[in-house]
Amino acid sequence: MNIEREETGELTATLKLKLEPSDYVPAVDKALKEQRRGATWPGFRPGQVPMSIVKKRIGKSVLVNEVERLVDSSLRRYIEENKLRVLGQPLPSGDAPDGNNWDLPGDFHFQYDIGMVPPIEVEMDDKLGVDLPVVDVDDALVDKEVADMRRRYGKLTDAETAGAEDMLMGDLIELGPDDEIKPGGLMNRTTITLTDLDDGTRNLFLGKAVGDAVRVDPHRISRDHDDLARMLDVDHEAVHALADGMLFRITDIKHLEPLPIGQDLFDRVYGPGAVADEASFREKVRQGMEQMFTGDSEHLYRRLVMKALLEKVEIGLPDEFIKRWISATSERPVTPEEVEEGYADYAKGLRRQLLEDRIVEKYGLEAKMGEIEEFAQRRVADQFARYGVPVPEAGKVQEMARRMVADHEQSRMMRDLIVERKMIAHFRAMLNPKEKKMPVDEFVNLAHSI
Repeated sequence: MNIEREETGELTATLKLKLEPSDYVPAVDKALKEQRRGATWPGFRPGQVPMSIVKKRIGKSVLVNEVERLVDSSLRRYIEENKLRVLGQPLPSGDAPDGNNWDLPGDFHFQYDIGMVPPIEVEMDDKLGVDLPVVDVDDALVDKEVADMRRRYGKLTDAETAGAEDMLMGDLIELGPDDEIKPGGLMNRTTITLTDLDDGTRNLFLGKAVGDAVRVDPHRISRDHDDLARMLDVDHEAVHALADGMLFRITDIKHLEPLPIGQDLFDRVYGPGAVADEASFREKVRQGMEQMFTGDSEHLYRRLVMKALLEKVEIGLPDEFIKRWISATSERPVTPEEVEEGYADYAKGLRRQLLEDRIVEKYGLEAKMGEIEEFAQRRVADQFARYGVPVPEAGKVQEMARRMVADHEQSRMMRDLIVERKMIAHFRAMLNPKEKKMPVDEFVNLAHSI
């Protein structure tokens, strides 16, 4: 096997492979012998089919399979041994000569194009000027959280007519084109909380009584298609074609009476005797919210730093190769126009990922296997604690954690979380950011803008 590399651009190259019979014949002969041992063709005893017949019937397909396997393993070994950092995988070259004769095998020639990861130079210093966004937990935000707690621990009472904060139970019924109940249509008993609705939809229900029916848009009384599917107890796909007209027939109205601010509320939220007065309660609520927003602040800070670095660091890409690779590996056929249309966003995401990979590599922020295993064990223990169940003995926890690590998807998720935490700690240490307090709405808008 001989492989030559020809540079075809700043970030592209062609790998030219030459296979001689000595490279593939031993493997082909071995595969044919294995096929012969298991062959049960008519007219011959098992394993006694003449090799000449085996070669005539399946020799070409075995040759093709073995050569393709050899080419694939040789390419991977060449890339690894030469420490080539490639994007995607090698693609058959469009300029390769079509001279391989599979009927009279001799020397085989193949050409594959590769795209390389660009060199990325990144430096960390506080001149980057990215502030750490922090939610200002002011009195208004504390008031809102206290009101939510009062509702959460309040009690439901029967009401005669629907008010703006009431909960309605009823039958959600599909209507036909004539606004009559559709025979065989969707129908299920479900619940609507009026505070979750927009003003226009909520007003449709105000003042209604048990037995009243309201024509509603099902997509405006649910968060999304998944939520609507749960309300109707059907599969996700079943709600896509629903029109904007359904009937909600009220069977029950519940009024929520918020729990008054006092010792009963304090004890329910934080446990008996943990808080003695309203001022202490509100301060504890404030501290809890500040702690809750800490993770969001750090996550957003990491994204802001990456955005600033992407604007500062130039990252070239082998664009034409990547477009070919997208077309070749797409799960469905795509046109060149479709590839071109989505390429800018794809390239942006790829540059971000390459920059993150370079930061992780340069500053040693990789997630080591021991760290992933420890993370998995903590996660297992946390899951038991969250539901108030005693944590099993160490051996059982380790066994459950090993199963999590063995699951590719869970292992990847844990690795990503560990790397993200390391990056945040590294950014804070290297960039020494200043805190920038802002209202929660501004914080949310900032998060949505990047």
